[in-house]
Amino acid sequence: MTEDEVMNLIREAIASVAPEHGNLSMEMTSTLGELGISSITALEIAGYIEEKLNIRLPDDELAPLNTIGGLVQLIRRHA
Repeated sequence: MTEDEVMNLIREAIASVAPEHGNLSMEMTSTLGELGISSITALEIAGYIEEKLNIRLPDDELAPLNTIGGLVQLIRRHA
């Protein structure tokens, strides 16, 4: 998957699990905190992506992520 495809998937996941954040302007350097996304919502987003791509994002790799770019790279490694 390309970075753009993964970014679109993240946007789709956010719109699905947290519609109130569906129109966010995201950059690779954006943090979840800057976007107003809680850690619980972040886990729901990860779950959506795992289900959509039929992959597993390891908790020990997911937990320390704090930027959208980090999430994109993690998804690309496991997709």
